[in-house]
Amino acid sequence: MAGKVRSWDLVEHLFDASVGPERVGELIAAWDGQMDQAGLDQPRLSDFAGPAFAQQIAGVLQVLDQLQAAELRQANDLLASMLGAAMVLAPDGSVVAANDAAGRLFGLQPGASIRQMPLDPADIDALAARLAEIAASRVNPAEDILRLQPPGLDHAVLVHLKAMQGEGSRVHVLAATSEFDWPPAVPAFLARVFGLTPAEIEVMRLLAGGATIAGIAAAMGRGRGTVRSQLHAVFQKTGTGSQAELMRLAVLLLQSVPAGAGPPRLPAASAPHQRFHRMPDGRRIEVLSLGDPAGRPVIWLQSTYGLWRLPRTAEADLAPRRLRVLVPFRAGWCGSDPAPPGSHALDLAVADLRALMRQLRIPSAIVVAPGDDIRIALMLAQADPERVRAIFGIGAGFPILEDAQYRRLIPVSRFTRACSRYSPKVLPFLVRSMRVVIARYGLERYLQGIVARVPADARAMARPEISAAFHAGVQKTFFSEPWSEASLCAELTLFHSDWPKSLGHVACPVTLIHGEQDGNAPFETARDYCNLYPGWRCISWPDEGELVAHVHWRQVFDLIEQGWTRALPQGPARPEPPA
Repeated sequence: MAGKVRSWDLVEHLFDASVGPERVGELIAAWDGQMDQAGLDQPRLSDFAGPAFAQQIAGVLQVLDQLQAAELRQANDLLASMLGAAMVLAPDGSVVAANDAAGRLFGLQPGASIRQMPLDPADIDALAARLAEIAASRVNPAEDILRLQPPGLDHAVLVHLKAMQGEGSRVHVLAATSEFDWPPAVPAFLARVFGLTPAEIEVMRLLAGGATIAGIAAAMGRGRGTVRSQLHAVFQKTGTGSQAELMRLAVLLLQSVPAGAGPPRLPAASAPHQRFHRMPDGRRIEVLSLGDPAGRPVIWLQSTYGLWRLPRTAEADLAPRRLRVLVPFRAGWCGSDPAPPGSHALDLAVADLRALMRQLRIPSAIVVAPGDDIRIALMLAQADPERVRAIFGIGAGFPILEDAQYRRLIPVSRFTRACSRYSPKVLPFLVRSMRVVIARYGLERYLQGIVARVPADARAMARPEISAAFHAGVQKTFFSEPWSEASLCAELTLFHSDWPKSLGHVACPVTLIHGEQDGNAPFETARDYCNLYPGWRCISWPDEGELVAHVHWRQVFDLIEQGWTRALPQGPARPEPPA
């Protein structure tokens, strides 16, 4: 079968990637090399990425699921046996696994980062540095105890860091803290068995956590004499004669009372800017609101890859500009309820946007569409033209029309788009591989690995504010619970299918904003689409990549304000970037 791509040649790479998902890059490189040899004519691509290749995926997914489940089960079993808050950490500080105590006391869950812990920046830096050293086994022995001082506590938190071998050559670090959780069953037991009052239970809880009499008095807003009287009552009711005996009782109860009860994890409190809106069919849609609540509305679509979050300085500038940015999360993403069975993901997204704007009494808005979301923005403008004042596509992604557009993409984007178009059964493998790699090596390391391919994006990610914003956007999009693999795969399949020819003909101005180094959404392809739709315009920065809006957010905001204050220019010309 000379000159033809044969899927069986890639089976070895597939199973290598299933056993070590970090090797999925090798699979993509091998696939890309075969595609270069065979050419891009659609019959060959369809034959390669069709049933013959897809048949291999089912077995690979099973192997991947089993390996991931076994490794996580081992980590979770270890943490469940520990009384204090404890985590298994990747070298970059990402949380591989955490017990319930770590979740309740420090807000840490798998996929989170130690940088989210309520610690002083200096303590976080010290913890991160020691963690990296231990993971690299540059210390002997490969363990240490750190003393940290969280703000608001009158006692230190001790953290025991110890290297632990992961699968293969990977090293994770077990972080066991001196902070004990106080499960809900313990106060009920103390009240029922010993007759302690709520105030006495609180004194015992704070004392067990390491607080002093002075610290307890300050925390409870009482005098030290009152706290001593309450502690004396606790001694009498529990039959203990000293603080040491009381601590032994507390440790015993923390071990025995919740055993087998499995107290449910408390749901995380909503952020101040987080709201849920009920759709006509009863589903809830999560919406984040940033900027001036009474400002001019901007609908900022989430993007498939989490590019909805901007640097803090940019978000702080929304209110002075009198802009109200709403970020609605589509069905099945973040806190939004799943899509109804059999629904069309993009049609549903448009219907939900229209319903949301009606509920919030938004007669019209600017729509910002990062990445592939340009398709949803255009669909909304066609379905409800009065409500879309202007569209701004940032790093907009378009279906491939010709070989040259395909060749402009970086290999992983070529692979994803080809599989989305010709063999969507392969997509779950890619998605799960990505999540396993992130869980094993940490989100920060994964993102750095992606952007390092593009010098402009690597330079942007070196700026802490941009790195933090990108990290937060990806974290919430892909690692909030519940998360729907099915939603992502369904959207990718639809995004990369051919457009209806009329889709780009909308009544509102369309502006594309691109970095000319963007390998996921090449500027040249955006320009091709501007030629197809002469009313569109394109603005680009030669020295930027995918994170163009994170770097040049001021100019992006200026353009959005122009969309509100005056008509935007239209036409195929490519103006220079705003000064």
